[in-house]
Amino acid sequence: MRLGLIAVAALVSMTAATAQTAEQGRYSGQLRTMLTAVAGGTCPEALMGEELLKACRQQLPKMAPAIKAAGAIQSITFDTAQDANGQRYEKYTVAFASGKPSAWVIGGLKDGKFESVYSLGD
Repeated sequence: MRLGLIAVAALVSMTAATAQTAEQGRYSGQLRTMLTAVAGGTCPEALMGEELLKACRQQLPKMAPAIKAAGAIQSITFDTAQDANGQRYEKYTVAFASGKPSAWVIGGLKDGKFESVYSLGD
C-alpha cells in the first residue's frame, strides 16, 4: 500500500513539472507582427492600445531604423510568463539576422490590444 502511495505521489509531481515546462507563449505572433510593422515604419493600430500606440508613434523615428538594421526576424523563443495586476506578460528572446538576440516583453492585453511592448535589451 505504501509503495502505491509513493508511486501516485511521484506521478502527480511529474505531471505538475511537465505542465510547468510545457507552458507556451500566446503572444509570439503578435510580437512578430509588431516588430515587422515597426521595422517597416508603421505602428500597428489593430494590436496596440491607445497609450502604446502613442508611445510607438513618438519613438518610431529612432526605433524603425534600429529594428530594420537588425534584419529579418530569425526566431522568437518564449522564455517565461508572469501575471501582474491581473494581466499576463510574456518574455521572449528575439533573434534577428544581424546583431545579438534581444529580450522583449509583451502583455497587458485589453479589449484585443496590448498595453505594453518593450525591449529589455541584450
